Amino acid sequence: AAPAPAPAVNPSDTREIATSWFRNLEQGKFDEALKLVDPDVVWDNIPPVAGVSDLAPWLGSYRGLPAVLRSFEVWSAHSRMLAFTLLGEPMIDGERAMGVVHEHAQCIANQNEYDLYVSTCLRIRNRKIVEWRVFWDISPLVRAYRNL
Repeated sequence: AAPAPAPAVNPSDTREIATSWFRNLEQGKFDEALKLVDPDVVWDNIPPVAGVSDLAPWLGSYRGLPAVLRSFEVWSAHSRMLAFTLLGEPMIDGERAMGVVHEHAQCIANQNEYDLYVSTCLRIRNRKIVEWRVFWDISPLVRAYRNL
């Protein structure tokens, strides 16, 4: 039998879910944001680089909401989010949404603060986030963690 056709993409659904996602995170409503995530989500944080990003053990790729949540538990043992701000509106292309986020965070071990600009790419199907990828420069985090 032929595989079932992919569901039709509704860009207005993509915009609604992406906008809700970013708004919930900006407002610190993490439980509400997680309701928008598919249980089998693929979460890609930047790939780890030996000798450079070892101090950020939460980096890498994860599959499934429980694994994603564990990676954030590791992150929260090392860092604290001070502000999360979407810059502008999400860009929508079919089932894909992209937003640039300014994250202001703090290294818990030494209290150093750092700023990241994170390109957040989402794929939304059936009103759920099925892929979540982020791209960012690790340099500000390395500087803060290593007291440079």
